[in-house]
Amino acid sequence: MLIKAKALNSYKLDSLDGEIGKVKEFYFDDRYWTVRYLIADTADSSWLIGRQVLISPYALVGVIKEGQHIAVNLTKGILG
Repeated sequence: MLIKAKALNSYKLDSLDGEIGKVKEFYFDDRYWTVRYLIADTADSSWLIGRQVLISPYALVGVIKEGQHIAVNLTKGILG
């Protein structure tokens, strides 16, 4: 299923051990037309307050449109 990246802005990111923030932006590779990184904004979370974290798209498990969540196959320890 294809979803526009713009539609995923502000979706909550759920890691294996809790929420890590919200989607802020995406880094695209314009040569190969692919997403290289997702930028997670942790300002509203209780983890790494006020930071931005790059997440590989390979870590994304699934998008839950109803709750505006994205499941991420990482832990807070790996990310920070």
